[in-house]
Amino acid sequence: MRKPLCYSLAPFALAFLSGSSLAQTETPSAAPLAEHIATVIEAQPLKRVDPTYPSMSARKSQEGWVRVSFVINKDGEVEAPVVQDSSGLKAFEKATLRAVKRWQYSPATQDGEAIQQCRNMVQIDFRLAGSAGVTRKFMRRYKAVSEAIADKDLPLAAELIAEMKDDQLWNHTESAYFWLADSYFAKATDDTARELKSVRRALAVNTDAVRTSTKQYLLEREFVLAIAQSEYNEAMKAYDKLENLADDKPQQLAQLAPYAEKVKELVQGNEPMIRKASIDEEGRVFHQLSRNAFALDIAEGDLDEVQIRCDNKLSRYTAVSQSQWHIPSSWGQCSVYVSGSPGAQFEVVEIGEYIGEI
Repeated sequence: MRKPLCYSLAPFALAFLSGSSLAQTETPSAAPLAEHIATVIEAQPLKRVDPTYPSMSARKSQEGWVRVSFVINKDGEVEAPVVQDSSGLKAFEKATLRAVKRWQYSPATQDGEAIQQCRNMVQIDFRLAGSAGVTRKFMRRYKAVSEAIADKDLPLAAELIAEMKDDQLWNHTESAYFWLADSYFAKATDDTARELKSVRRALAVNTDAVRTSTKQYLLEREFVLAIAQSEYNEAMKAYDKLENLADDKPQQLAQLAPYAEKVKELVQGNEPMIRKASIDEEGRVFHQLSRNAFALDIAEGDLDEVQIRCDNKLSRYTAVSQSQWHIPSSWGQCSVYVSGSPGAQFEVVEIGEYIGEI
């Protein structure tokens, strides 16, 4: 068994945008004096307990990562940790949640008063000492999946991918390439939700074994797919990463730039933005808000809870169709976490004024 080494925190249509334009504003003759609103000091870590490397995973040479969202309360304690995504191994998710619950911070303050800090996200990487690259067995299976997709033998590709996923004998590099293969399969079957999830999982792996050209491809796909699913904040994050990936900008970036500008126009405008969402197999959906009000419209299935996680406020509600939420400006930037039965379908309708980060 290898010794655990370390953990580290670590063409598409936009026709609906074609008629939009930015509003023109006049420059004031004299700027008013700025007034102090508030002084906010973020929470600082005091104690971070490393997660215990699952012994069975270590014996199988399994590596992975977990991205977790959590709240820091007024006493500096961690509350409501939720796995936002992971490489796919439940053992790592459980170990991460157990550890994060024991973390301690100096509480965030506003004008000297302790406040909640509710939008915190960290990625824990599980690595083994002396971890190798891609094994011959994995490479044979990866090539078999790629050939099946190229030959349009999608039933065979589906079978091979399922076998690889069941084994889960992955190190970090193999995890990246498995999710890359899964994204190719999802693209071949027009499953955009699956492709977007797999693209993001491939990008989450911190390894130099993935070529820059592959990372560029994945970021381009994330940008395109996130727009298609009305995840505009996430689309712009992918675009920014693509811009910063290399000194020599890829030619594709120039082709994507006009669409990025259209996204900014849309998000910062006044028209409602609608995201059609479906609860995943883990029973969750995350959505970052760009407006100060939103509504839910449940189309099918059951939703359990709506959590609004803002910079300094956590609110929890039952999920009721046609309900609307108006967010005070004092809460800061917000994300919505919706839980429910896997497969439940609903819409997040953003209305109100722009409060985003784009």
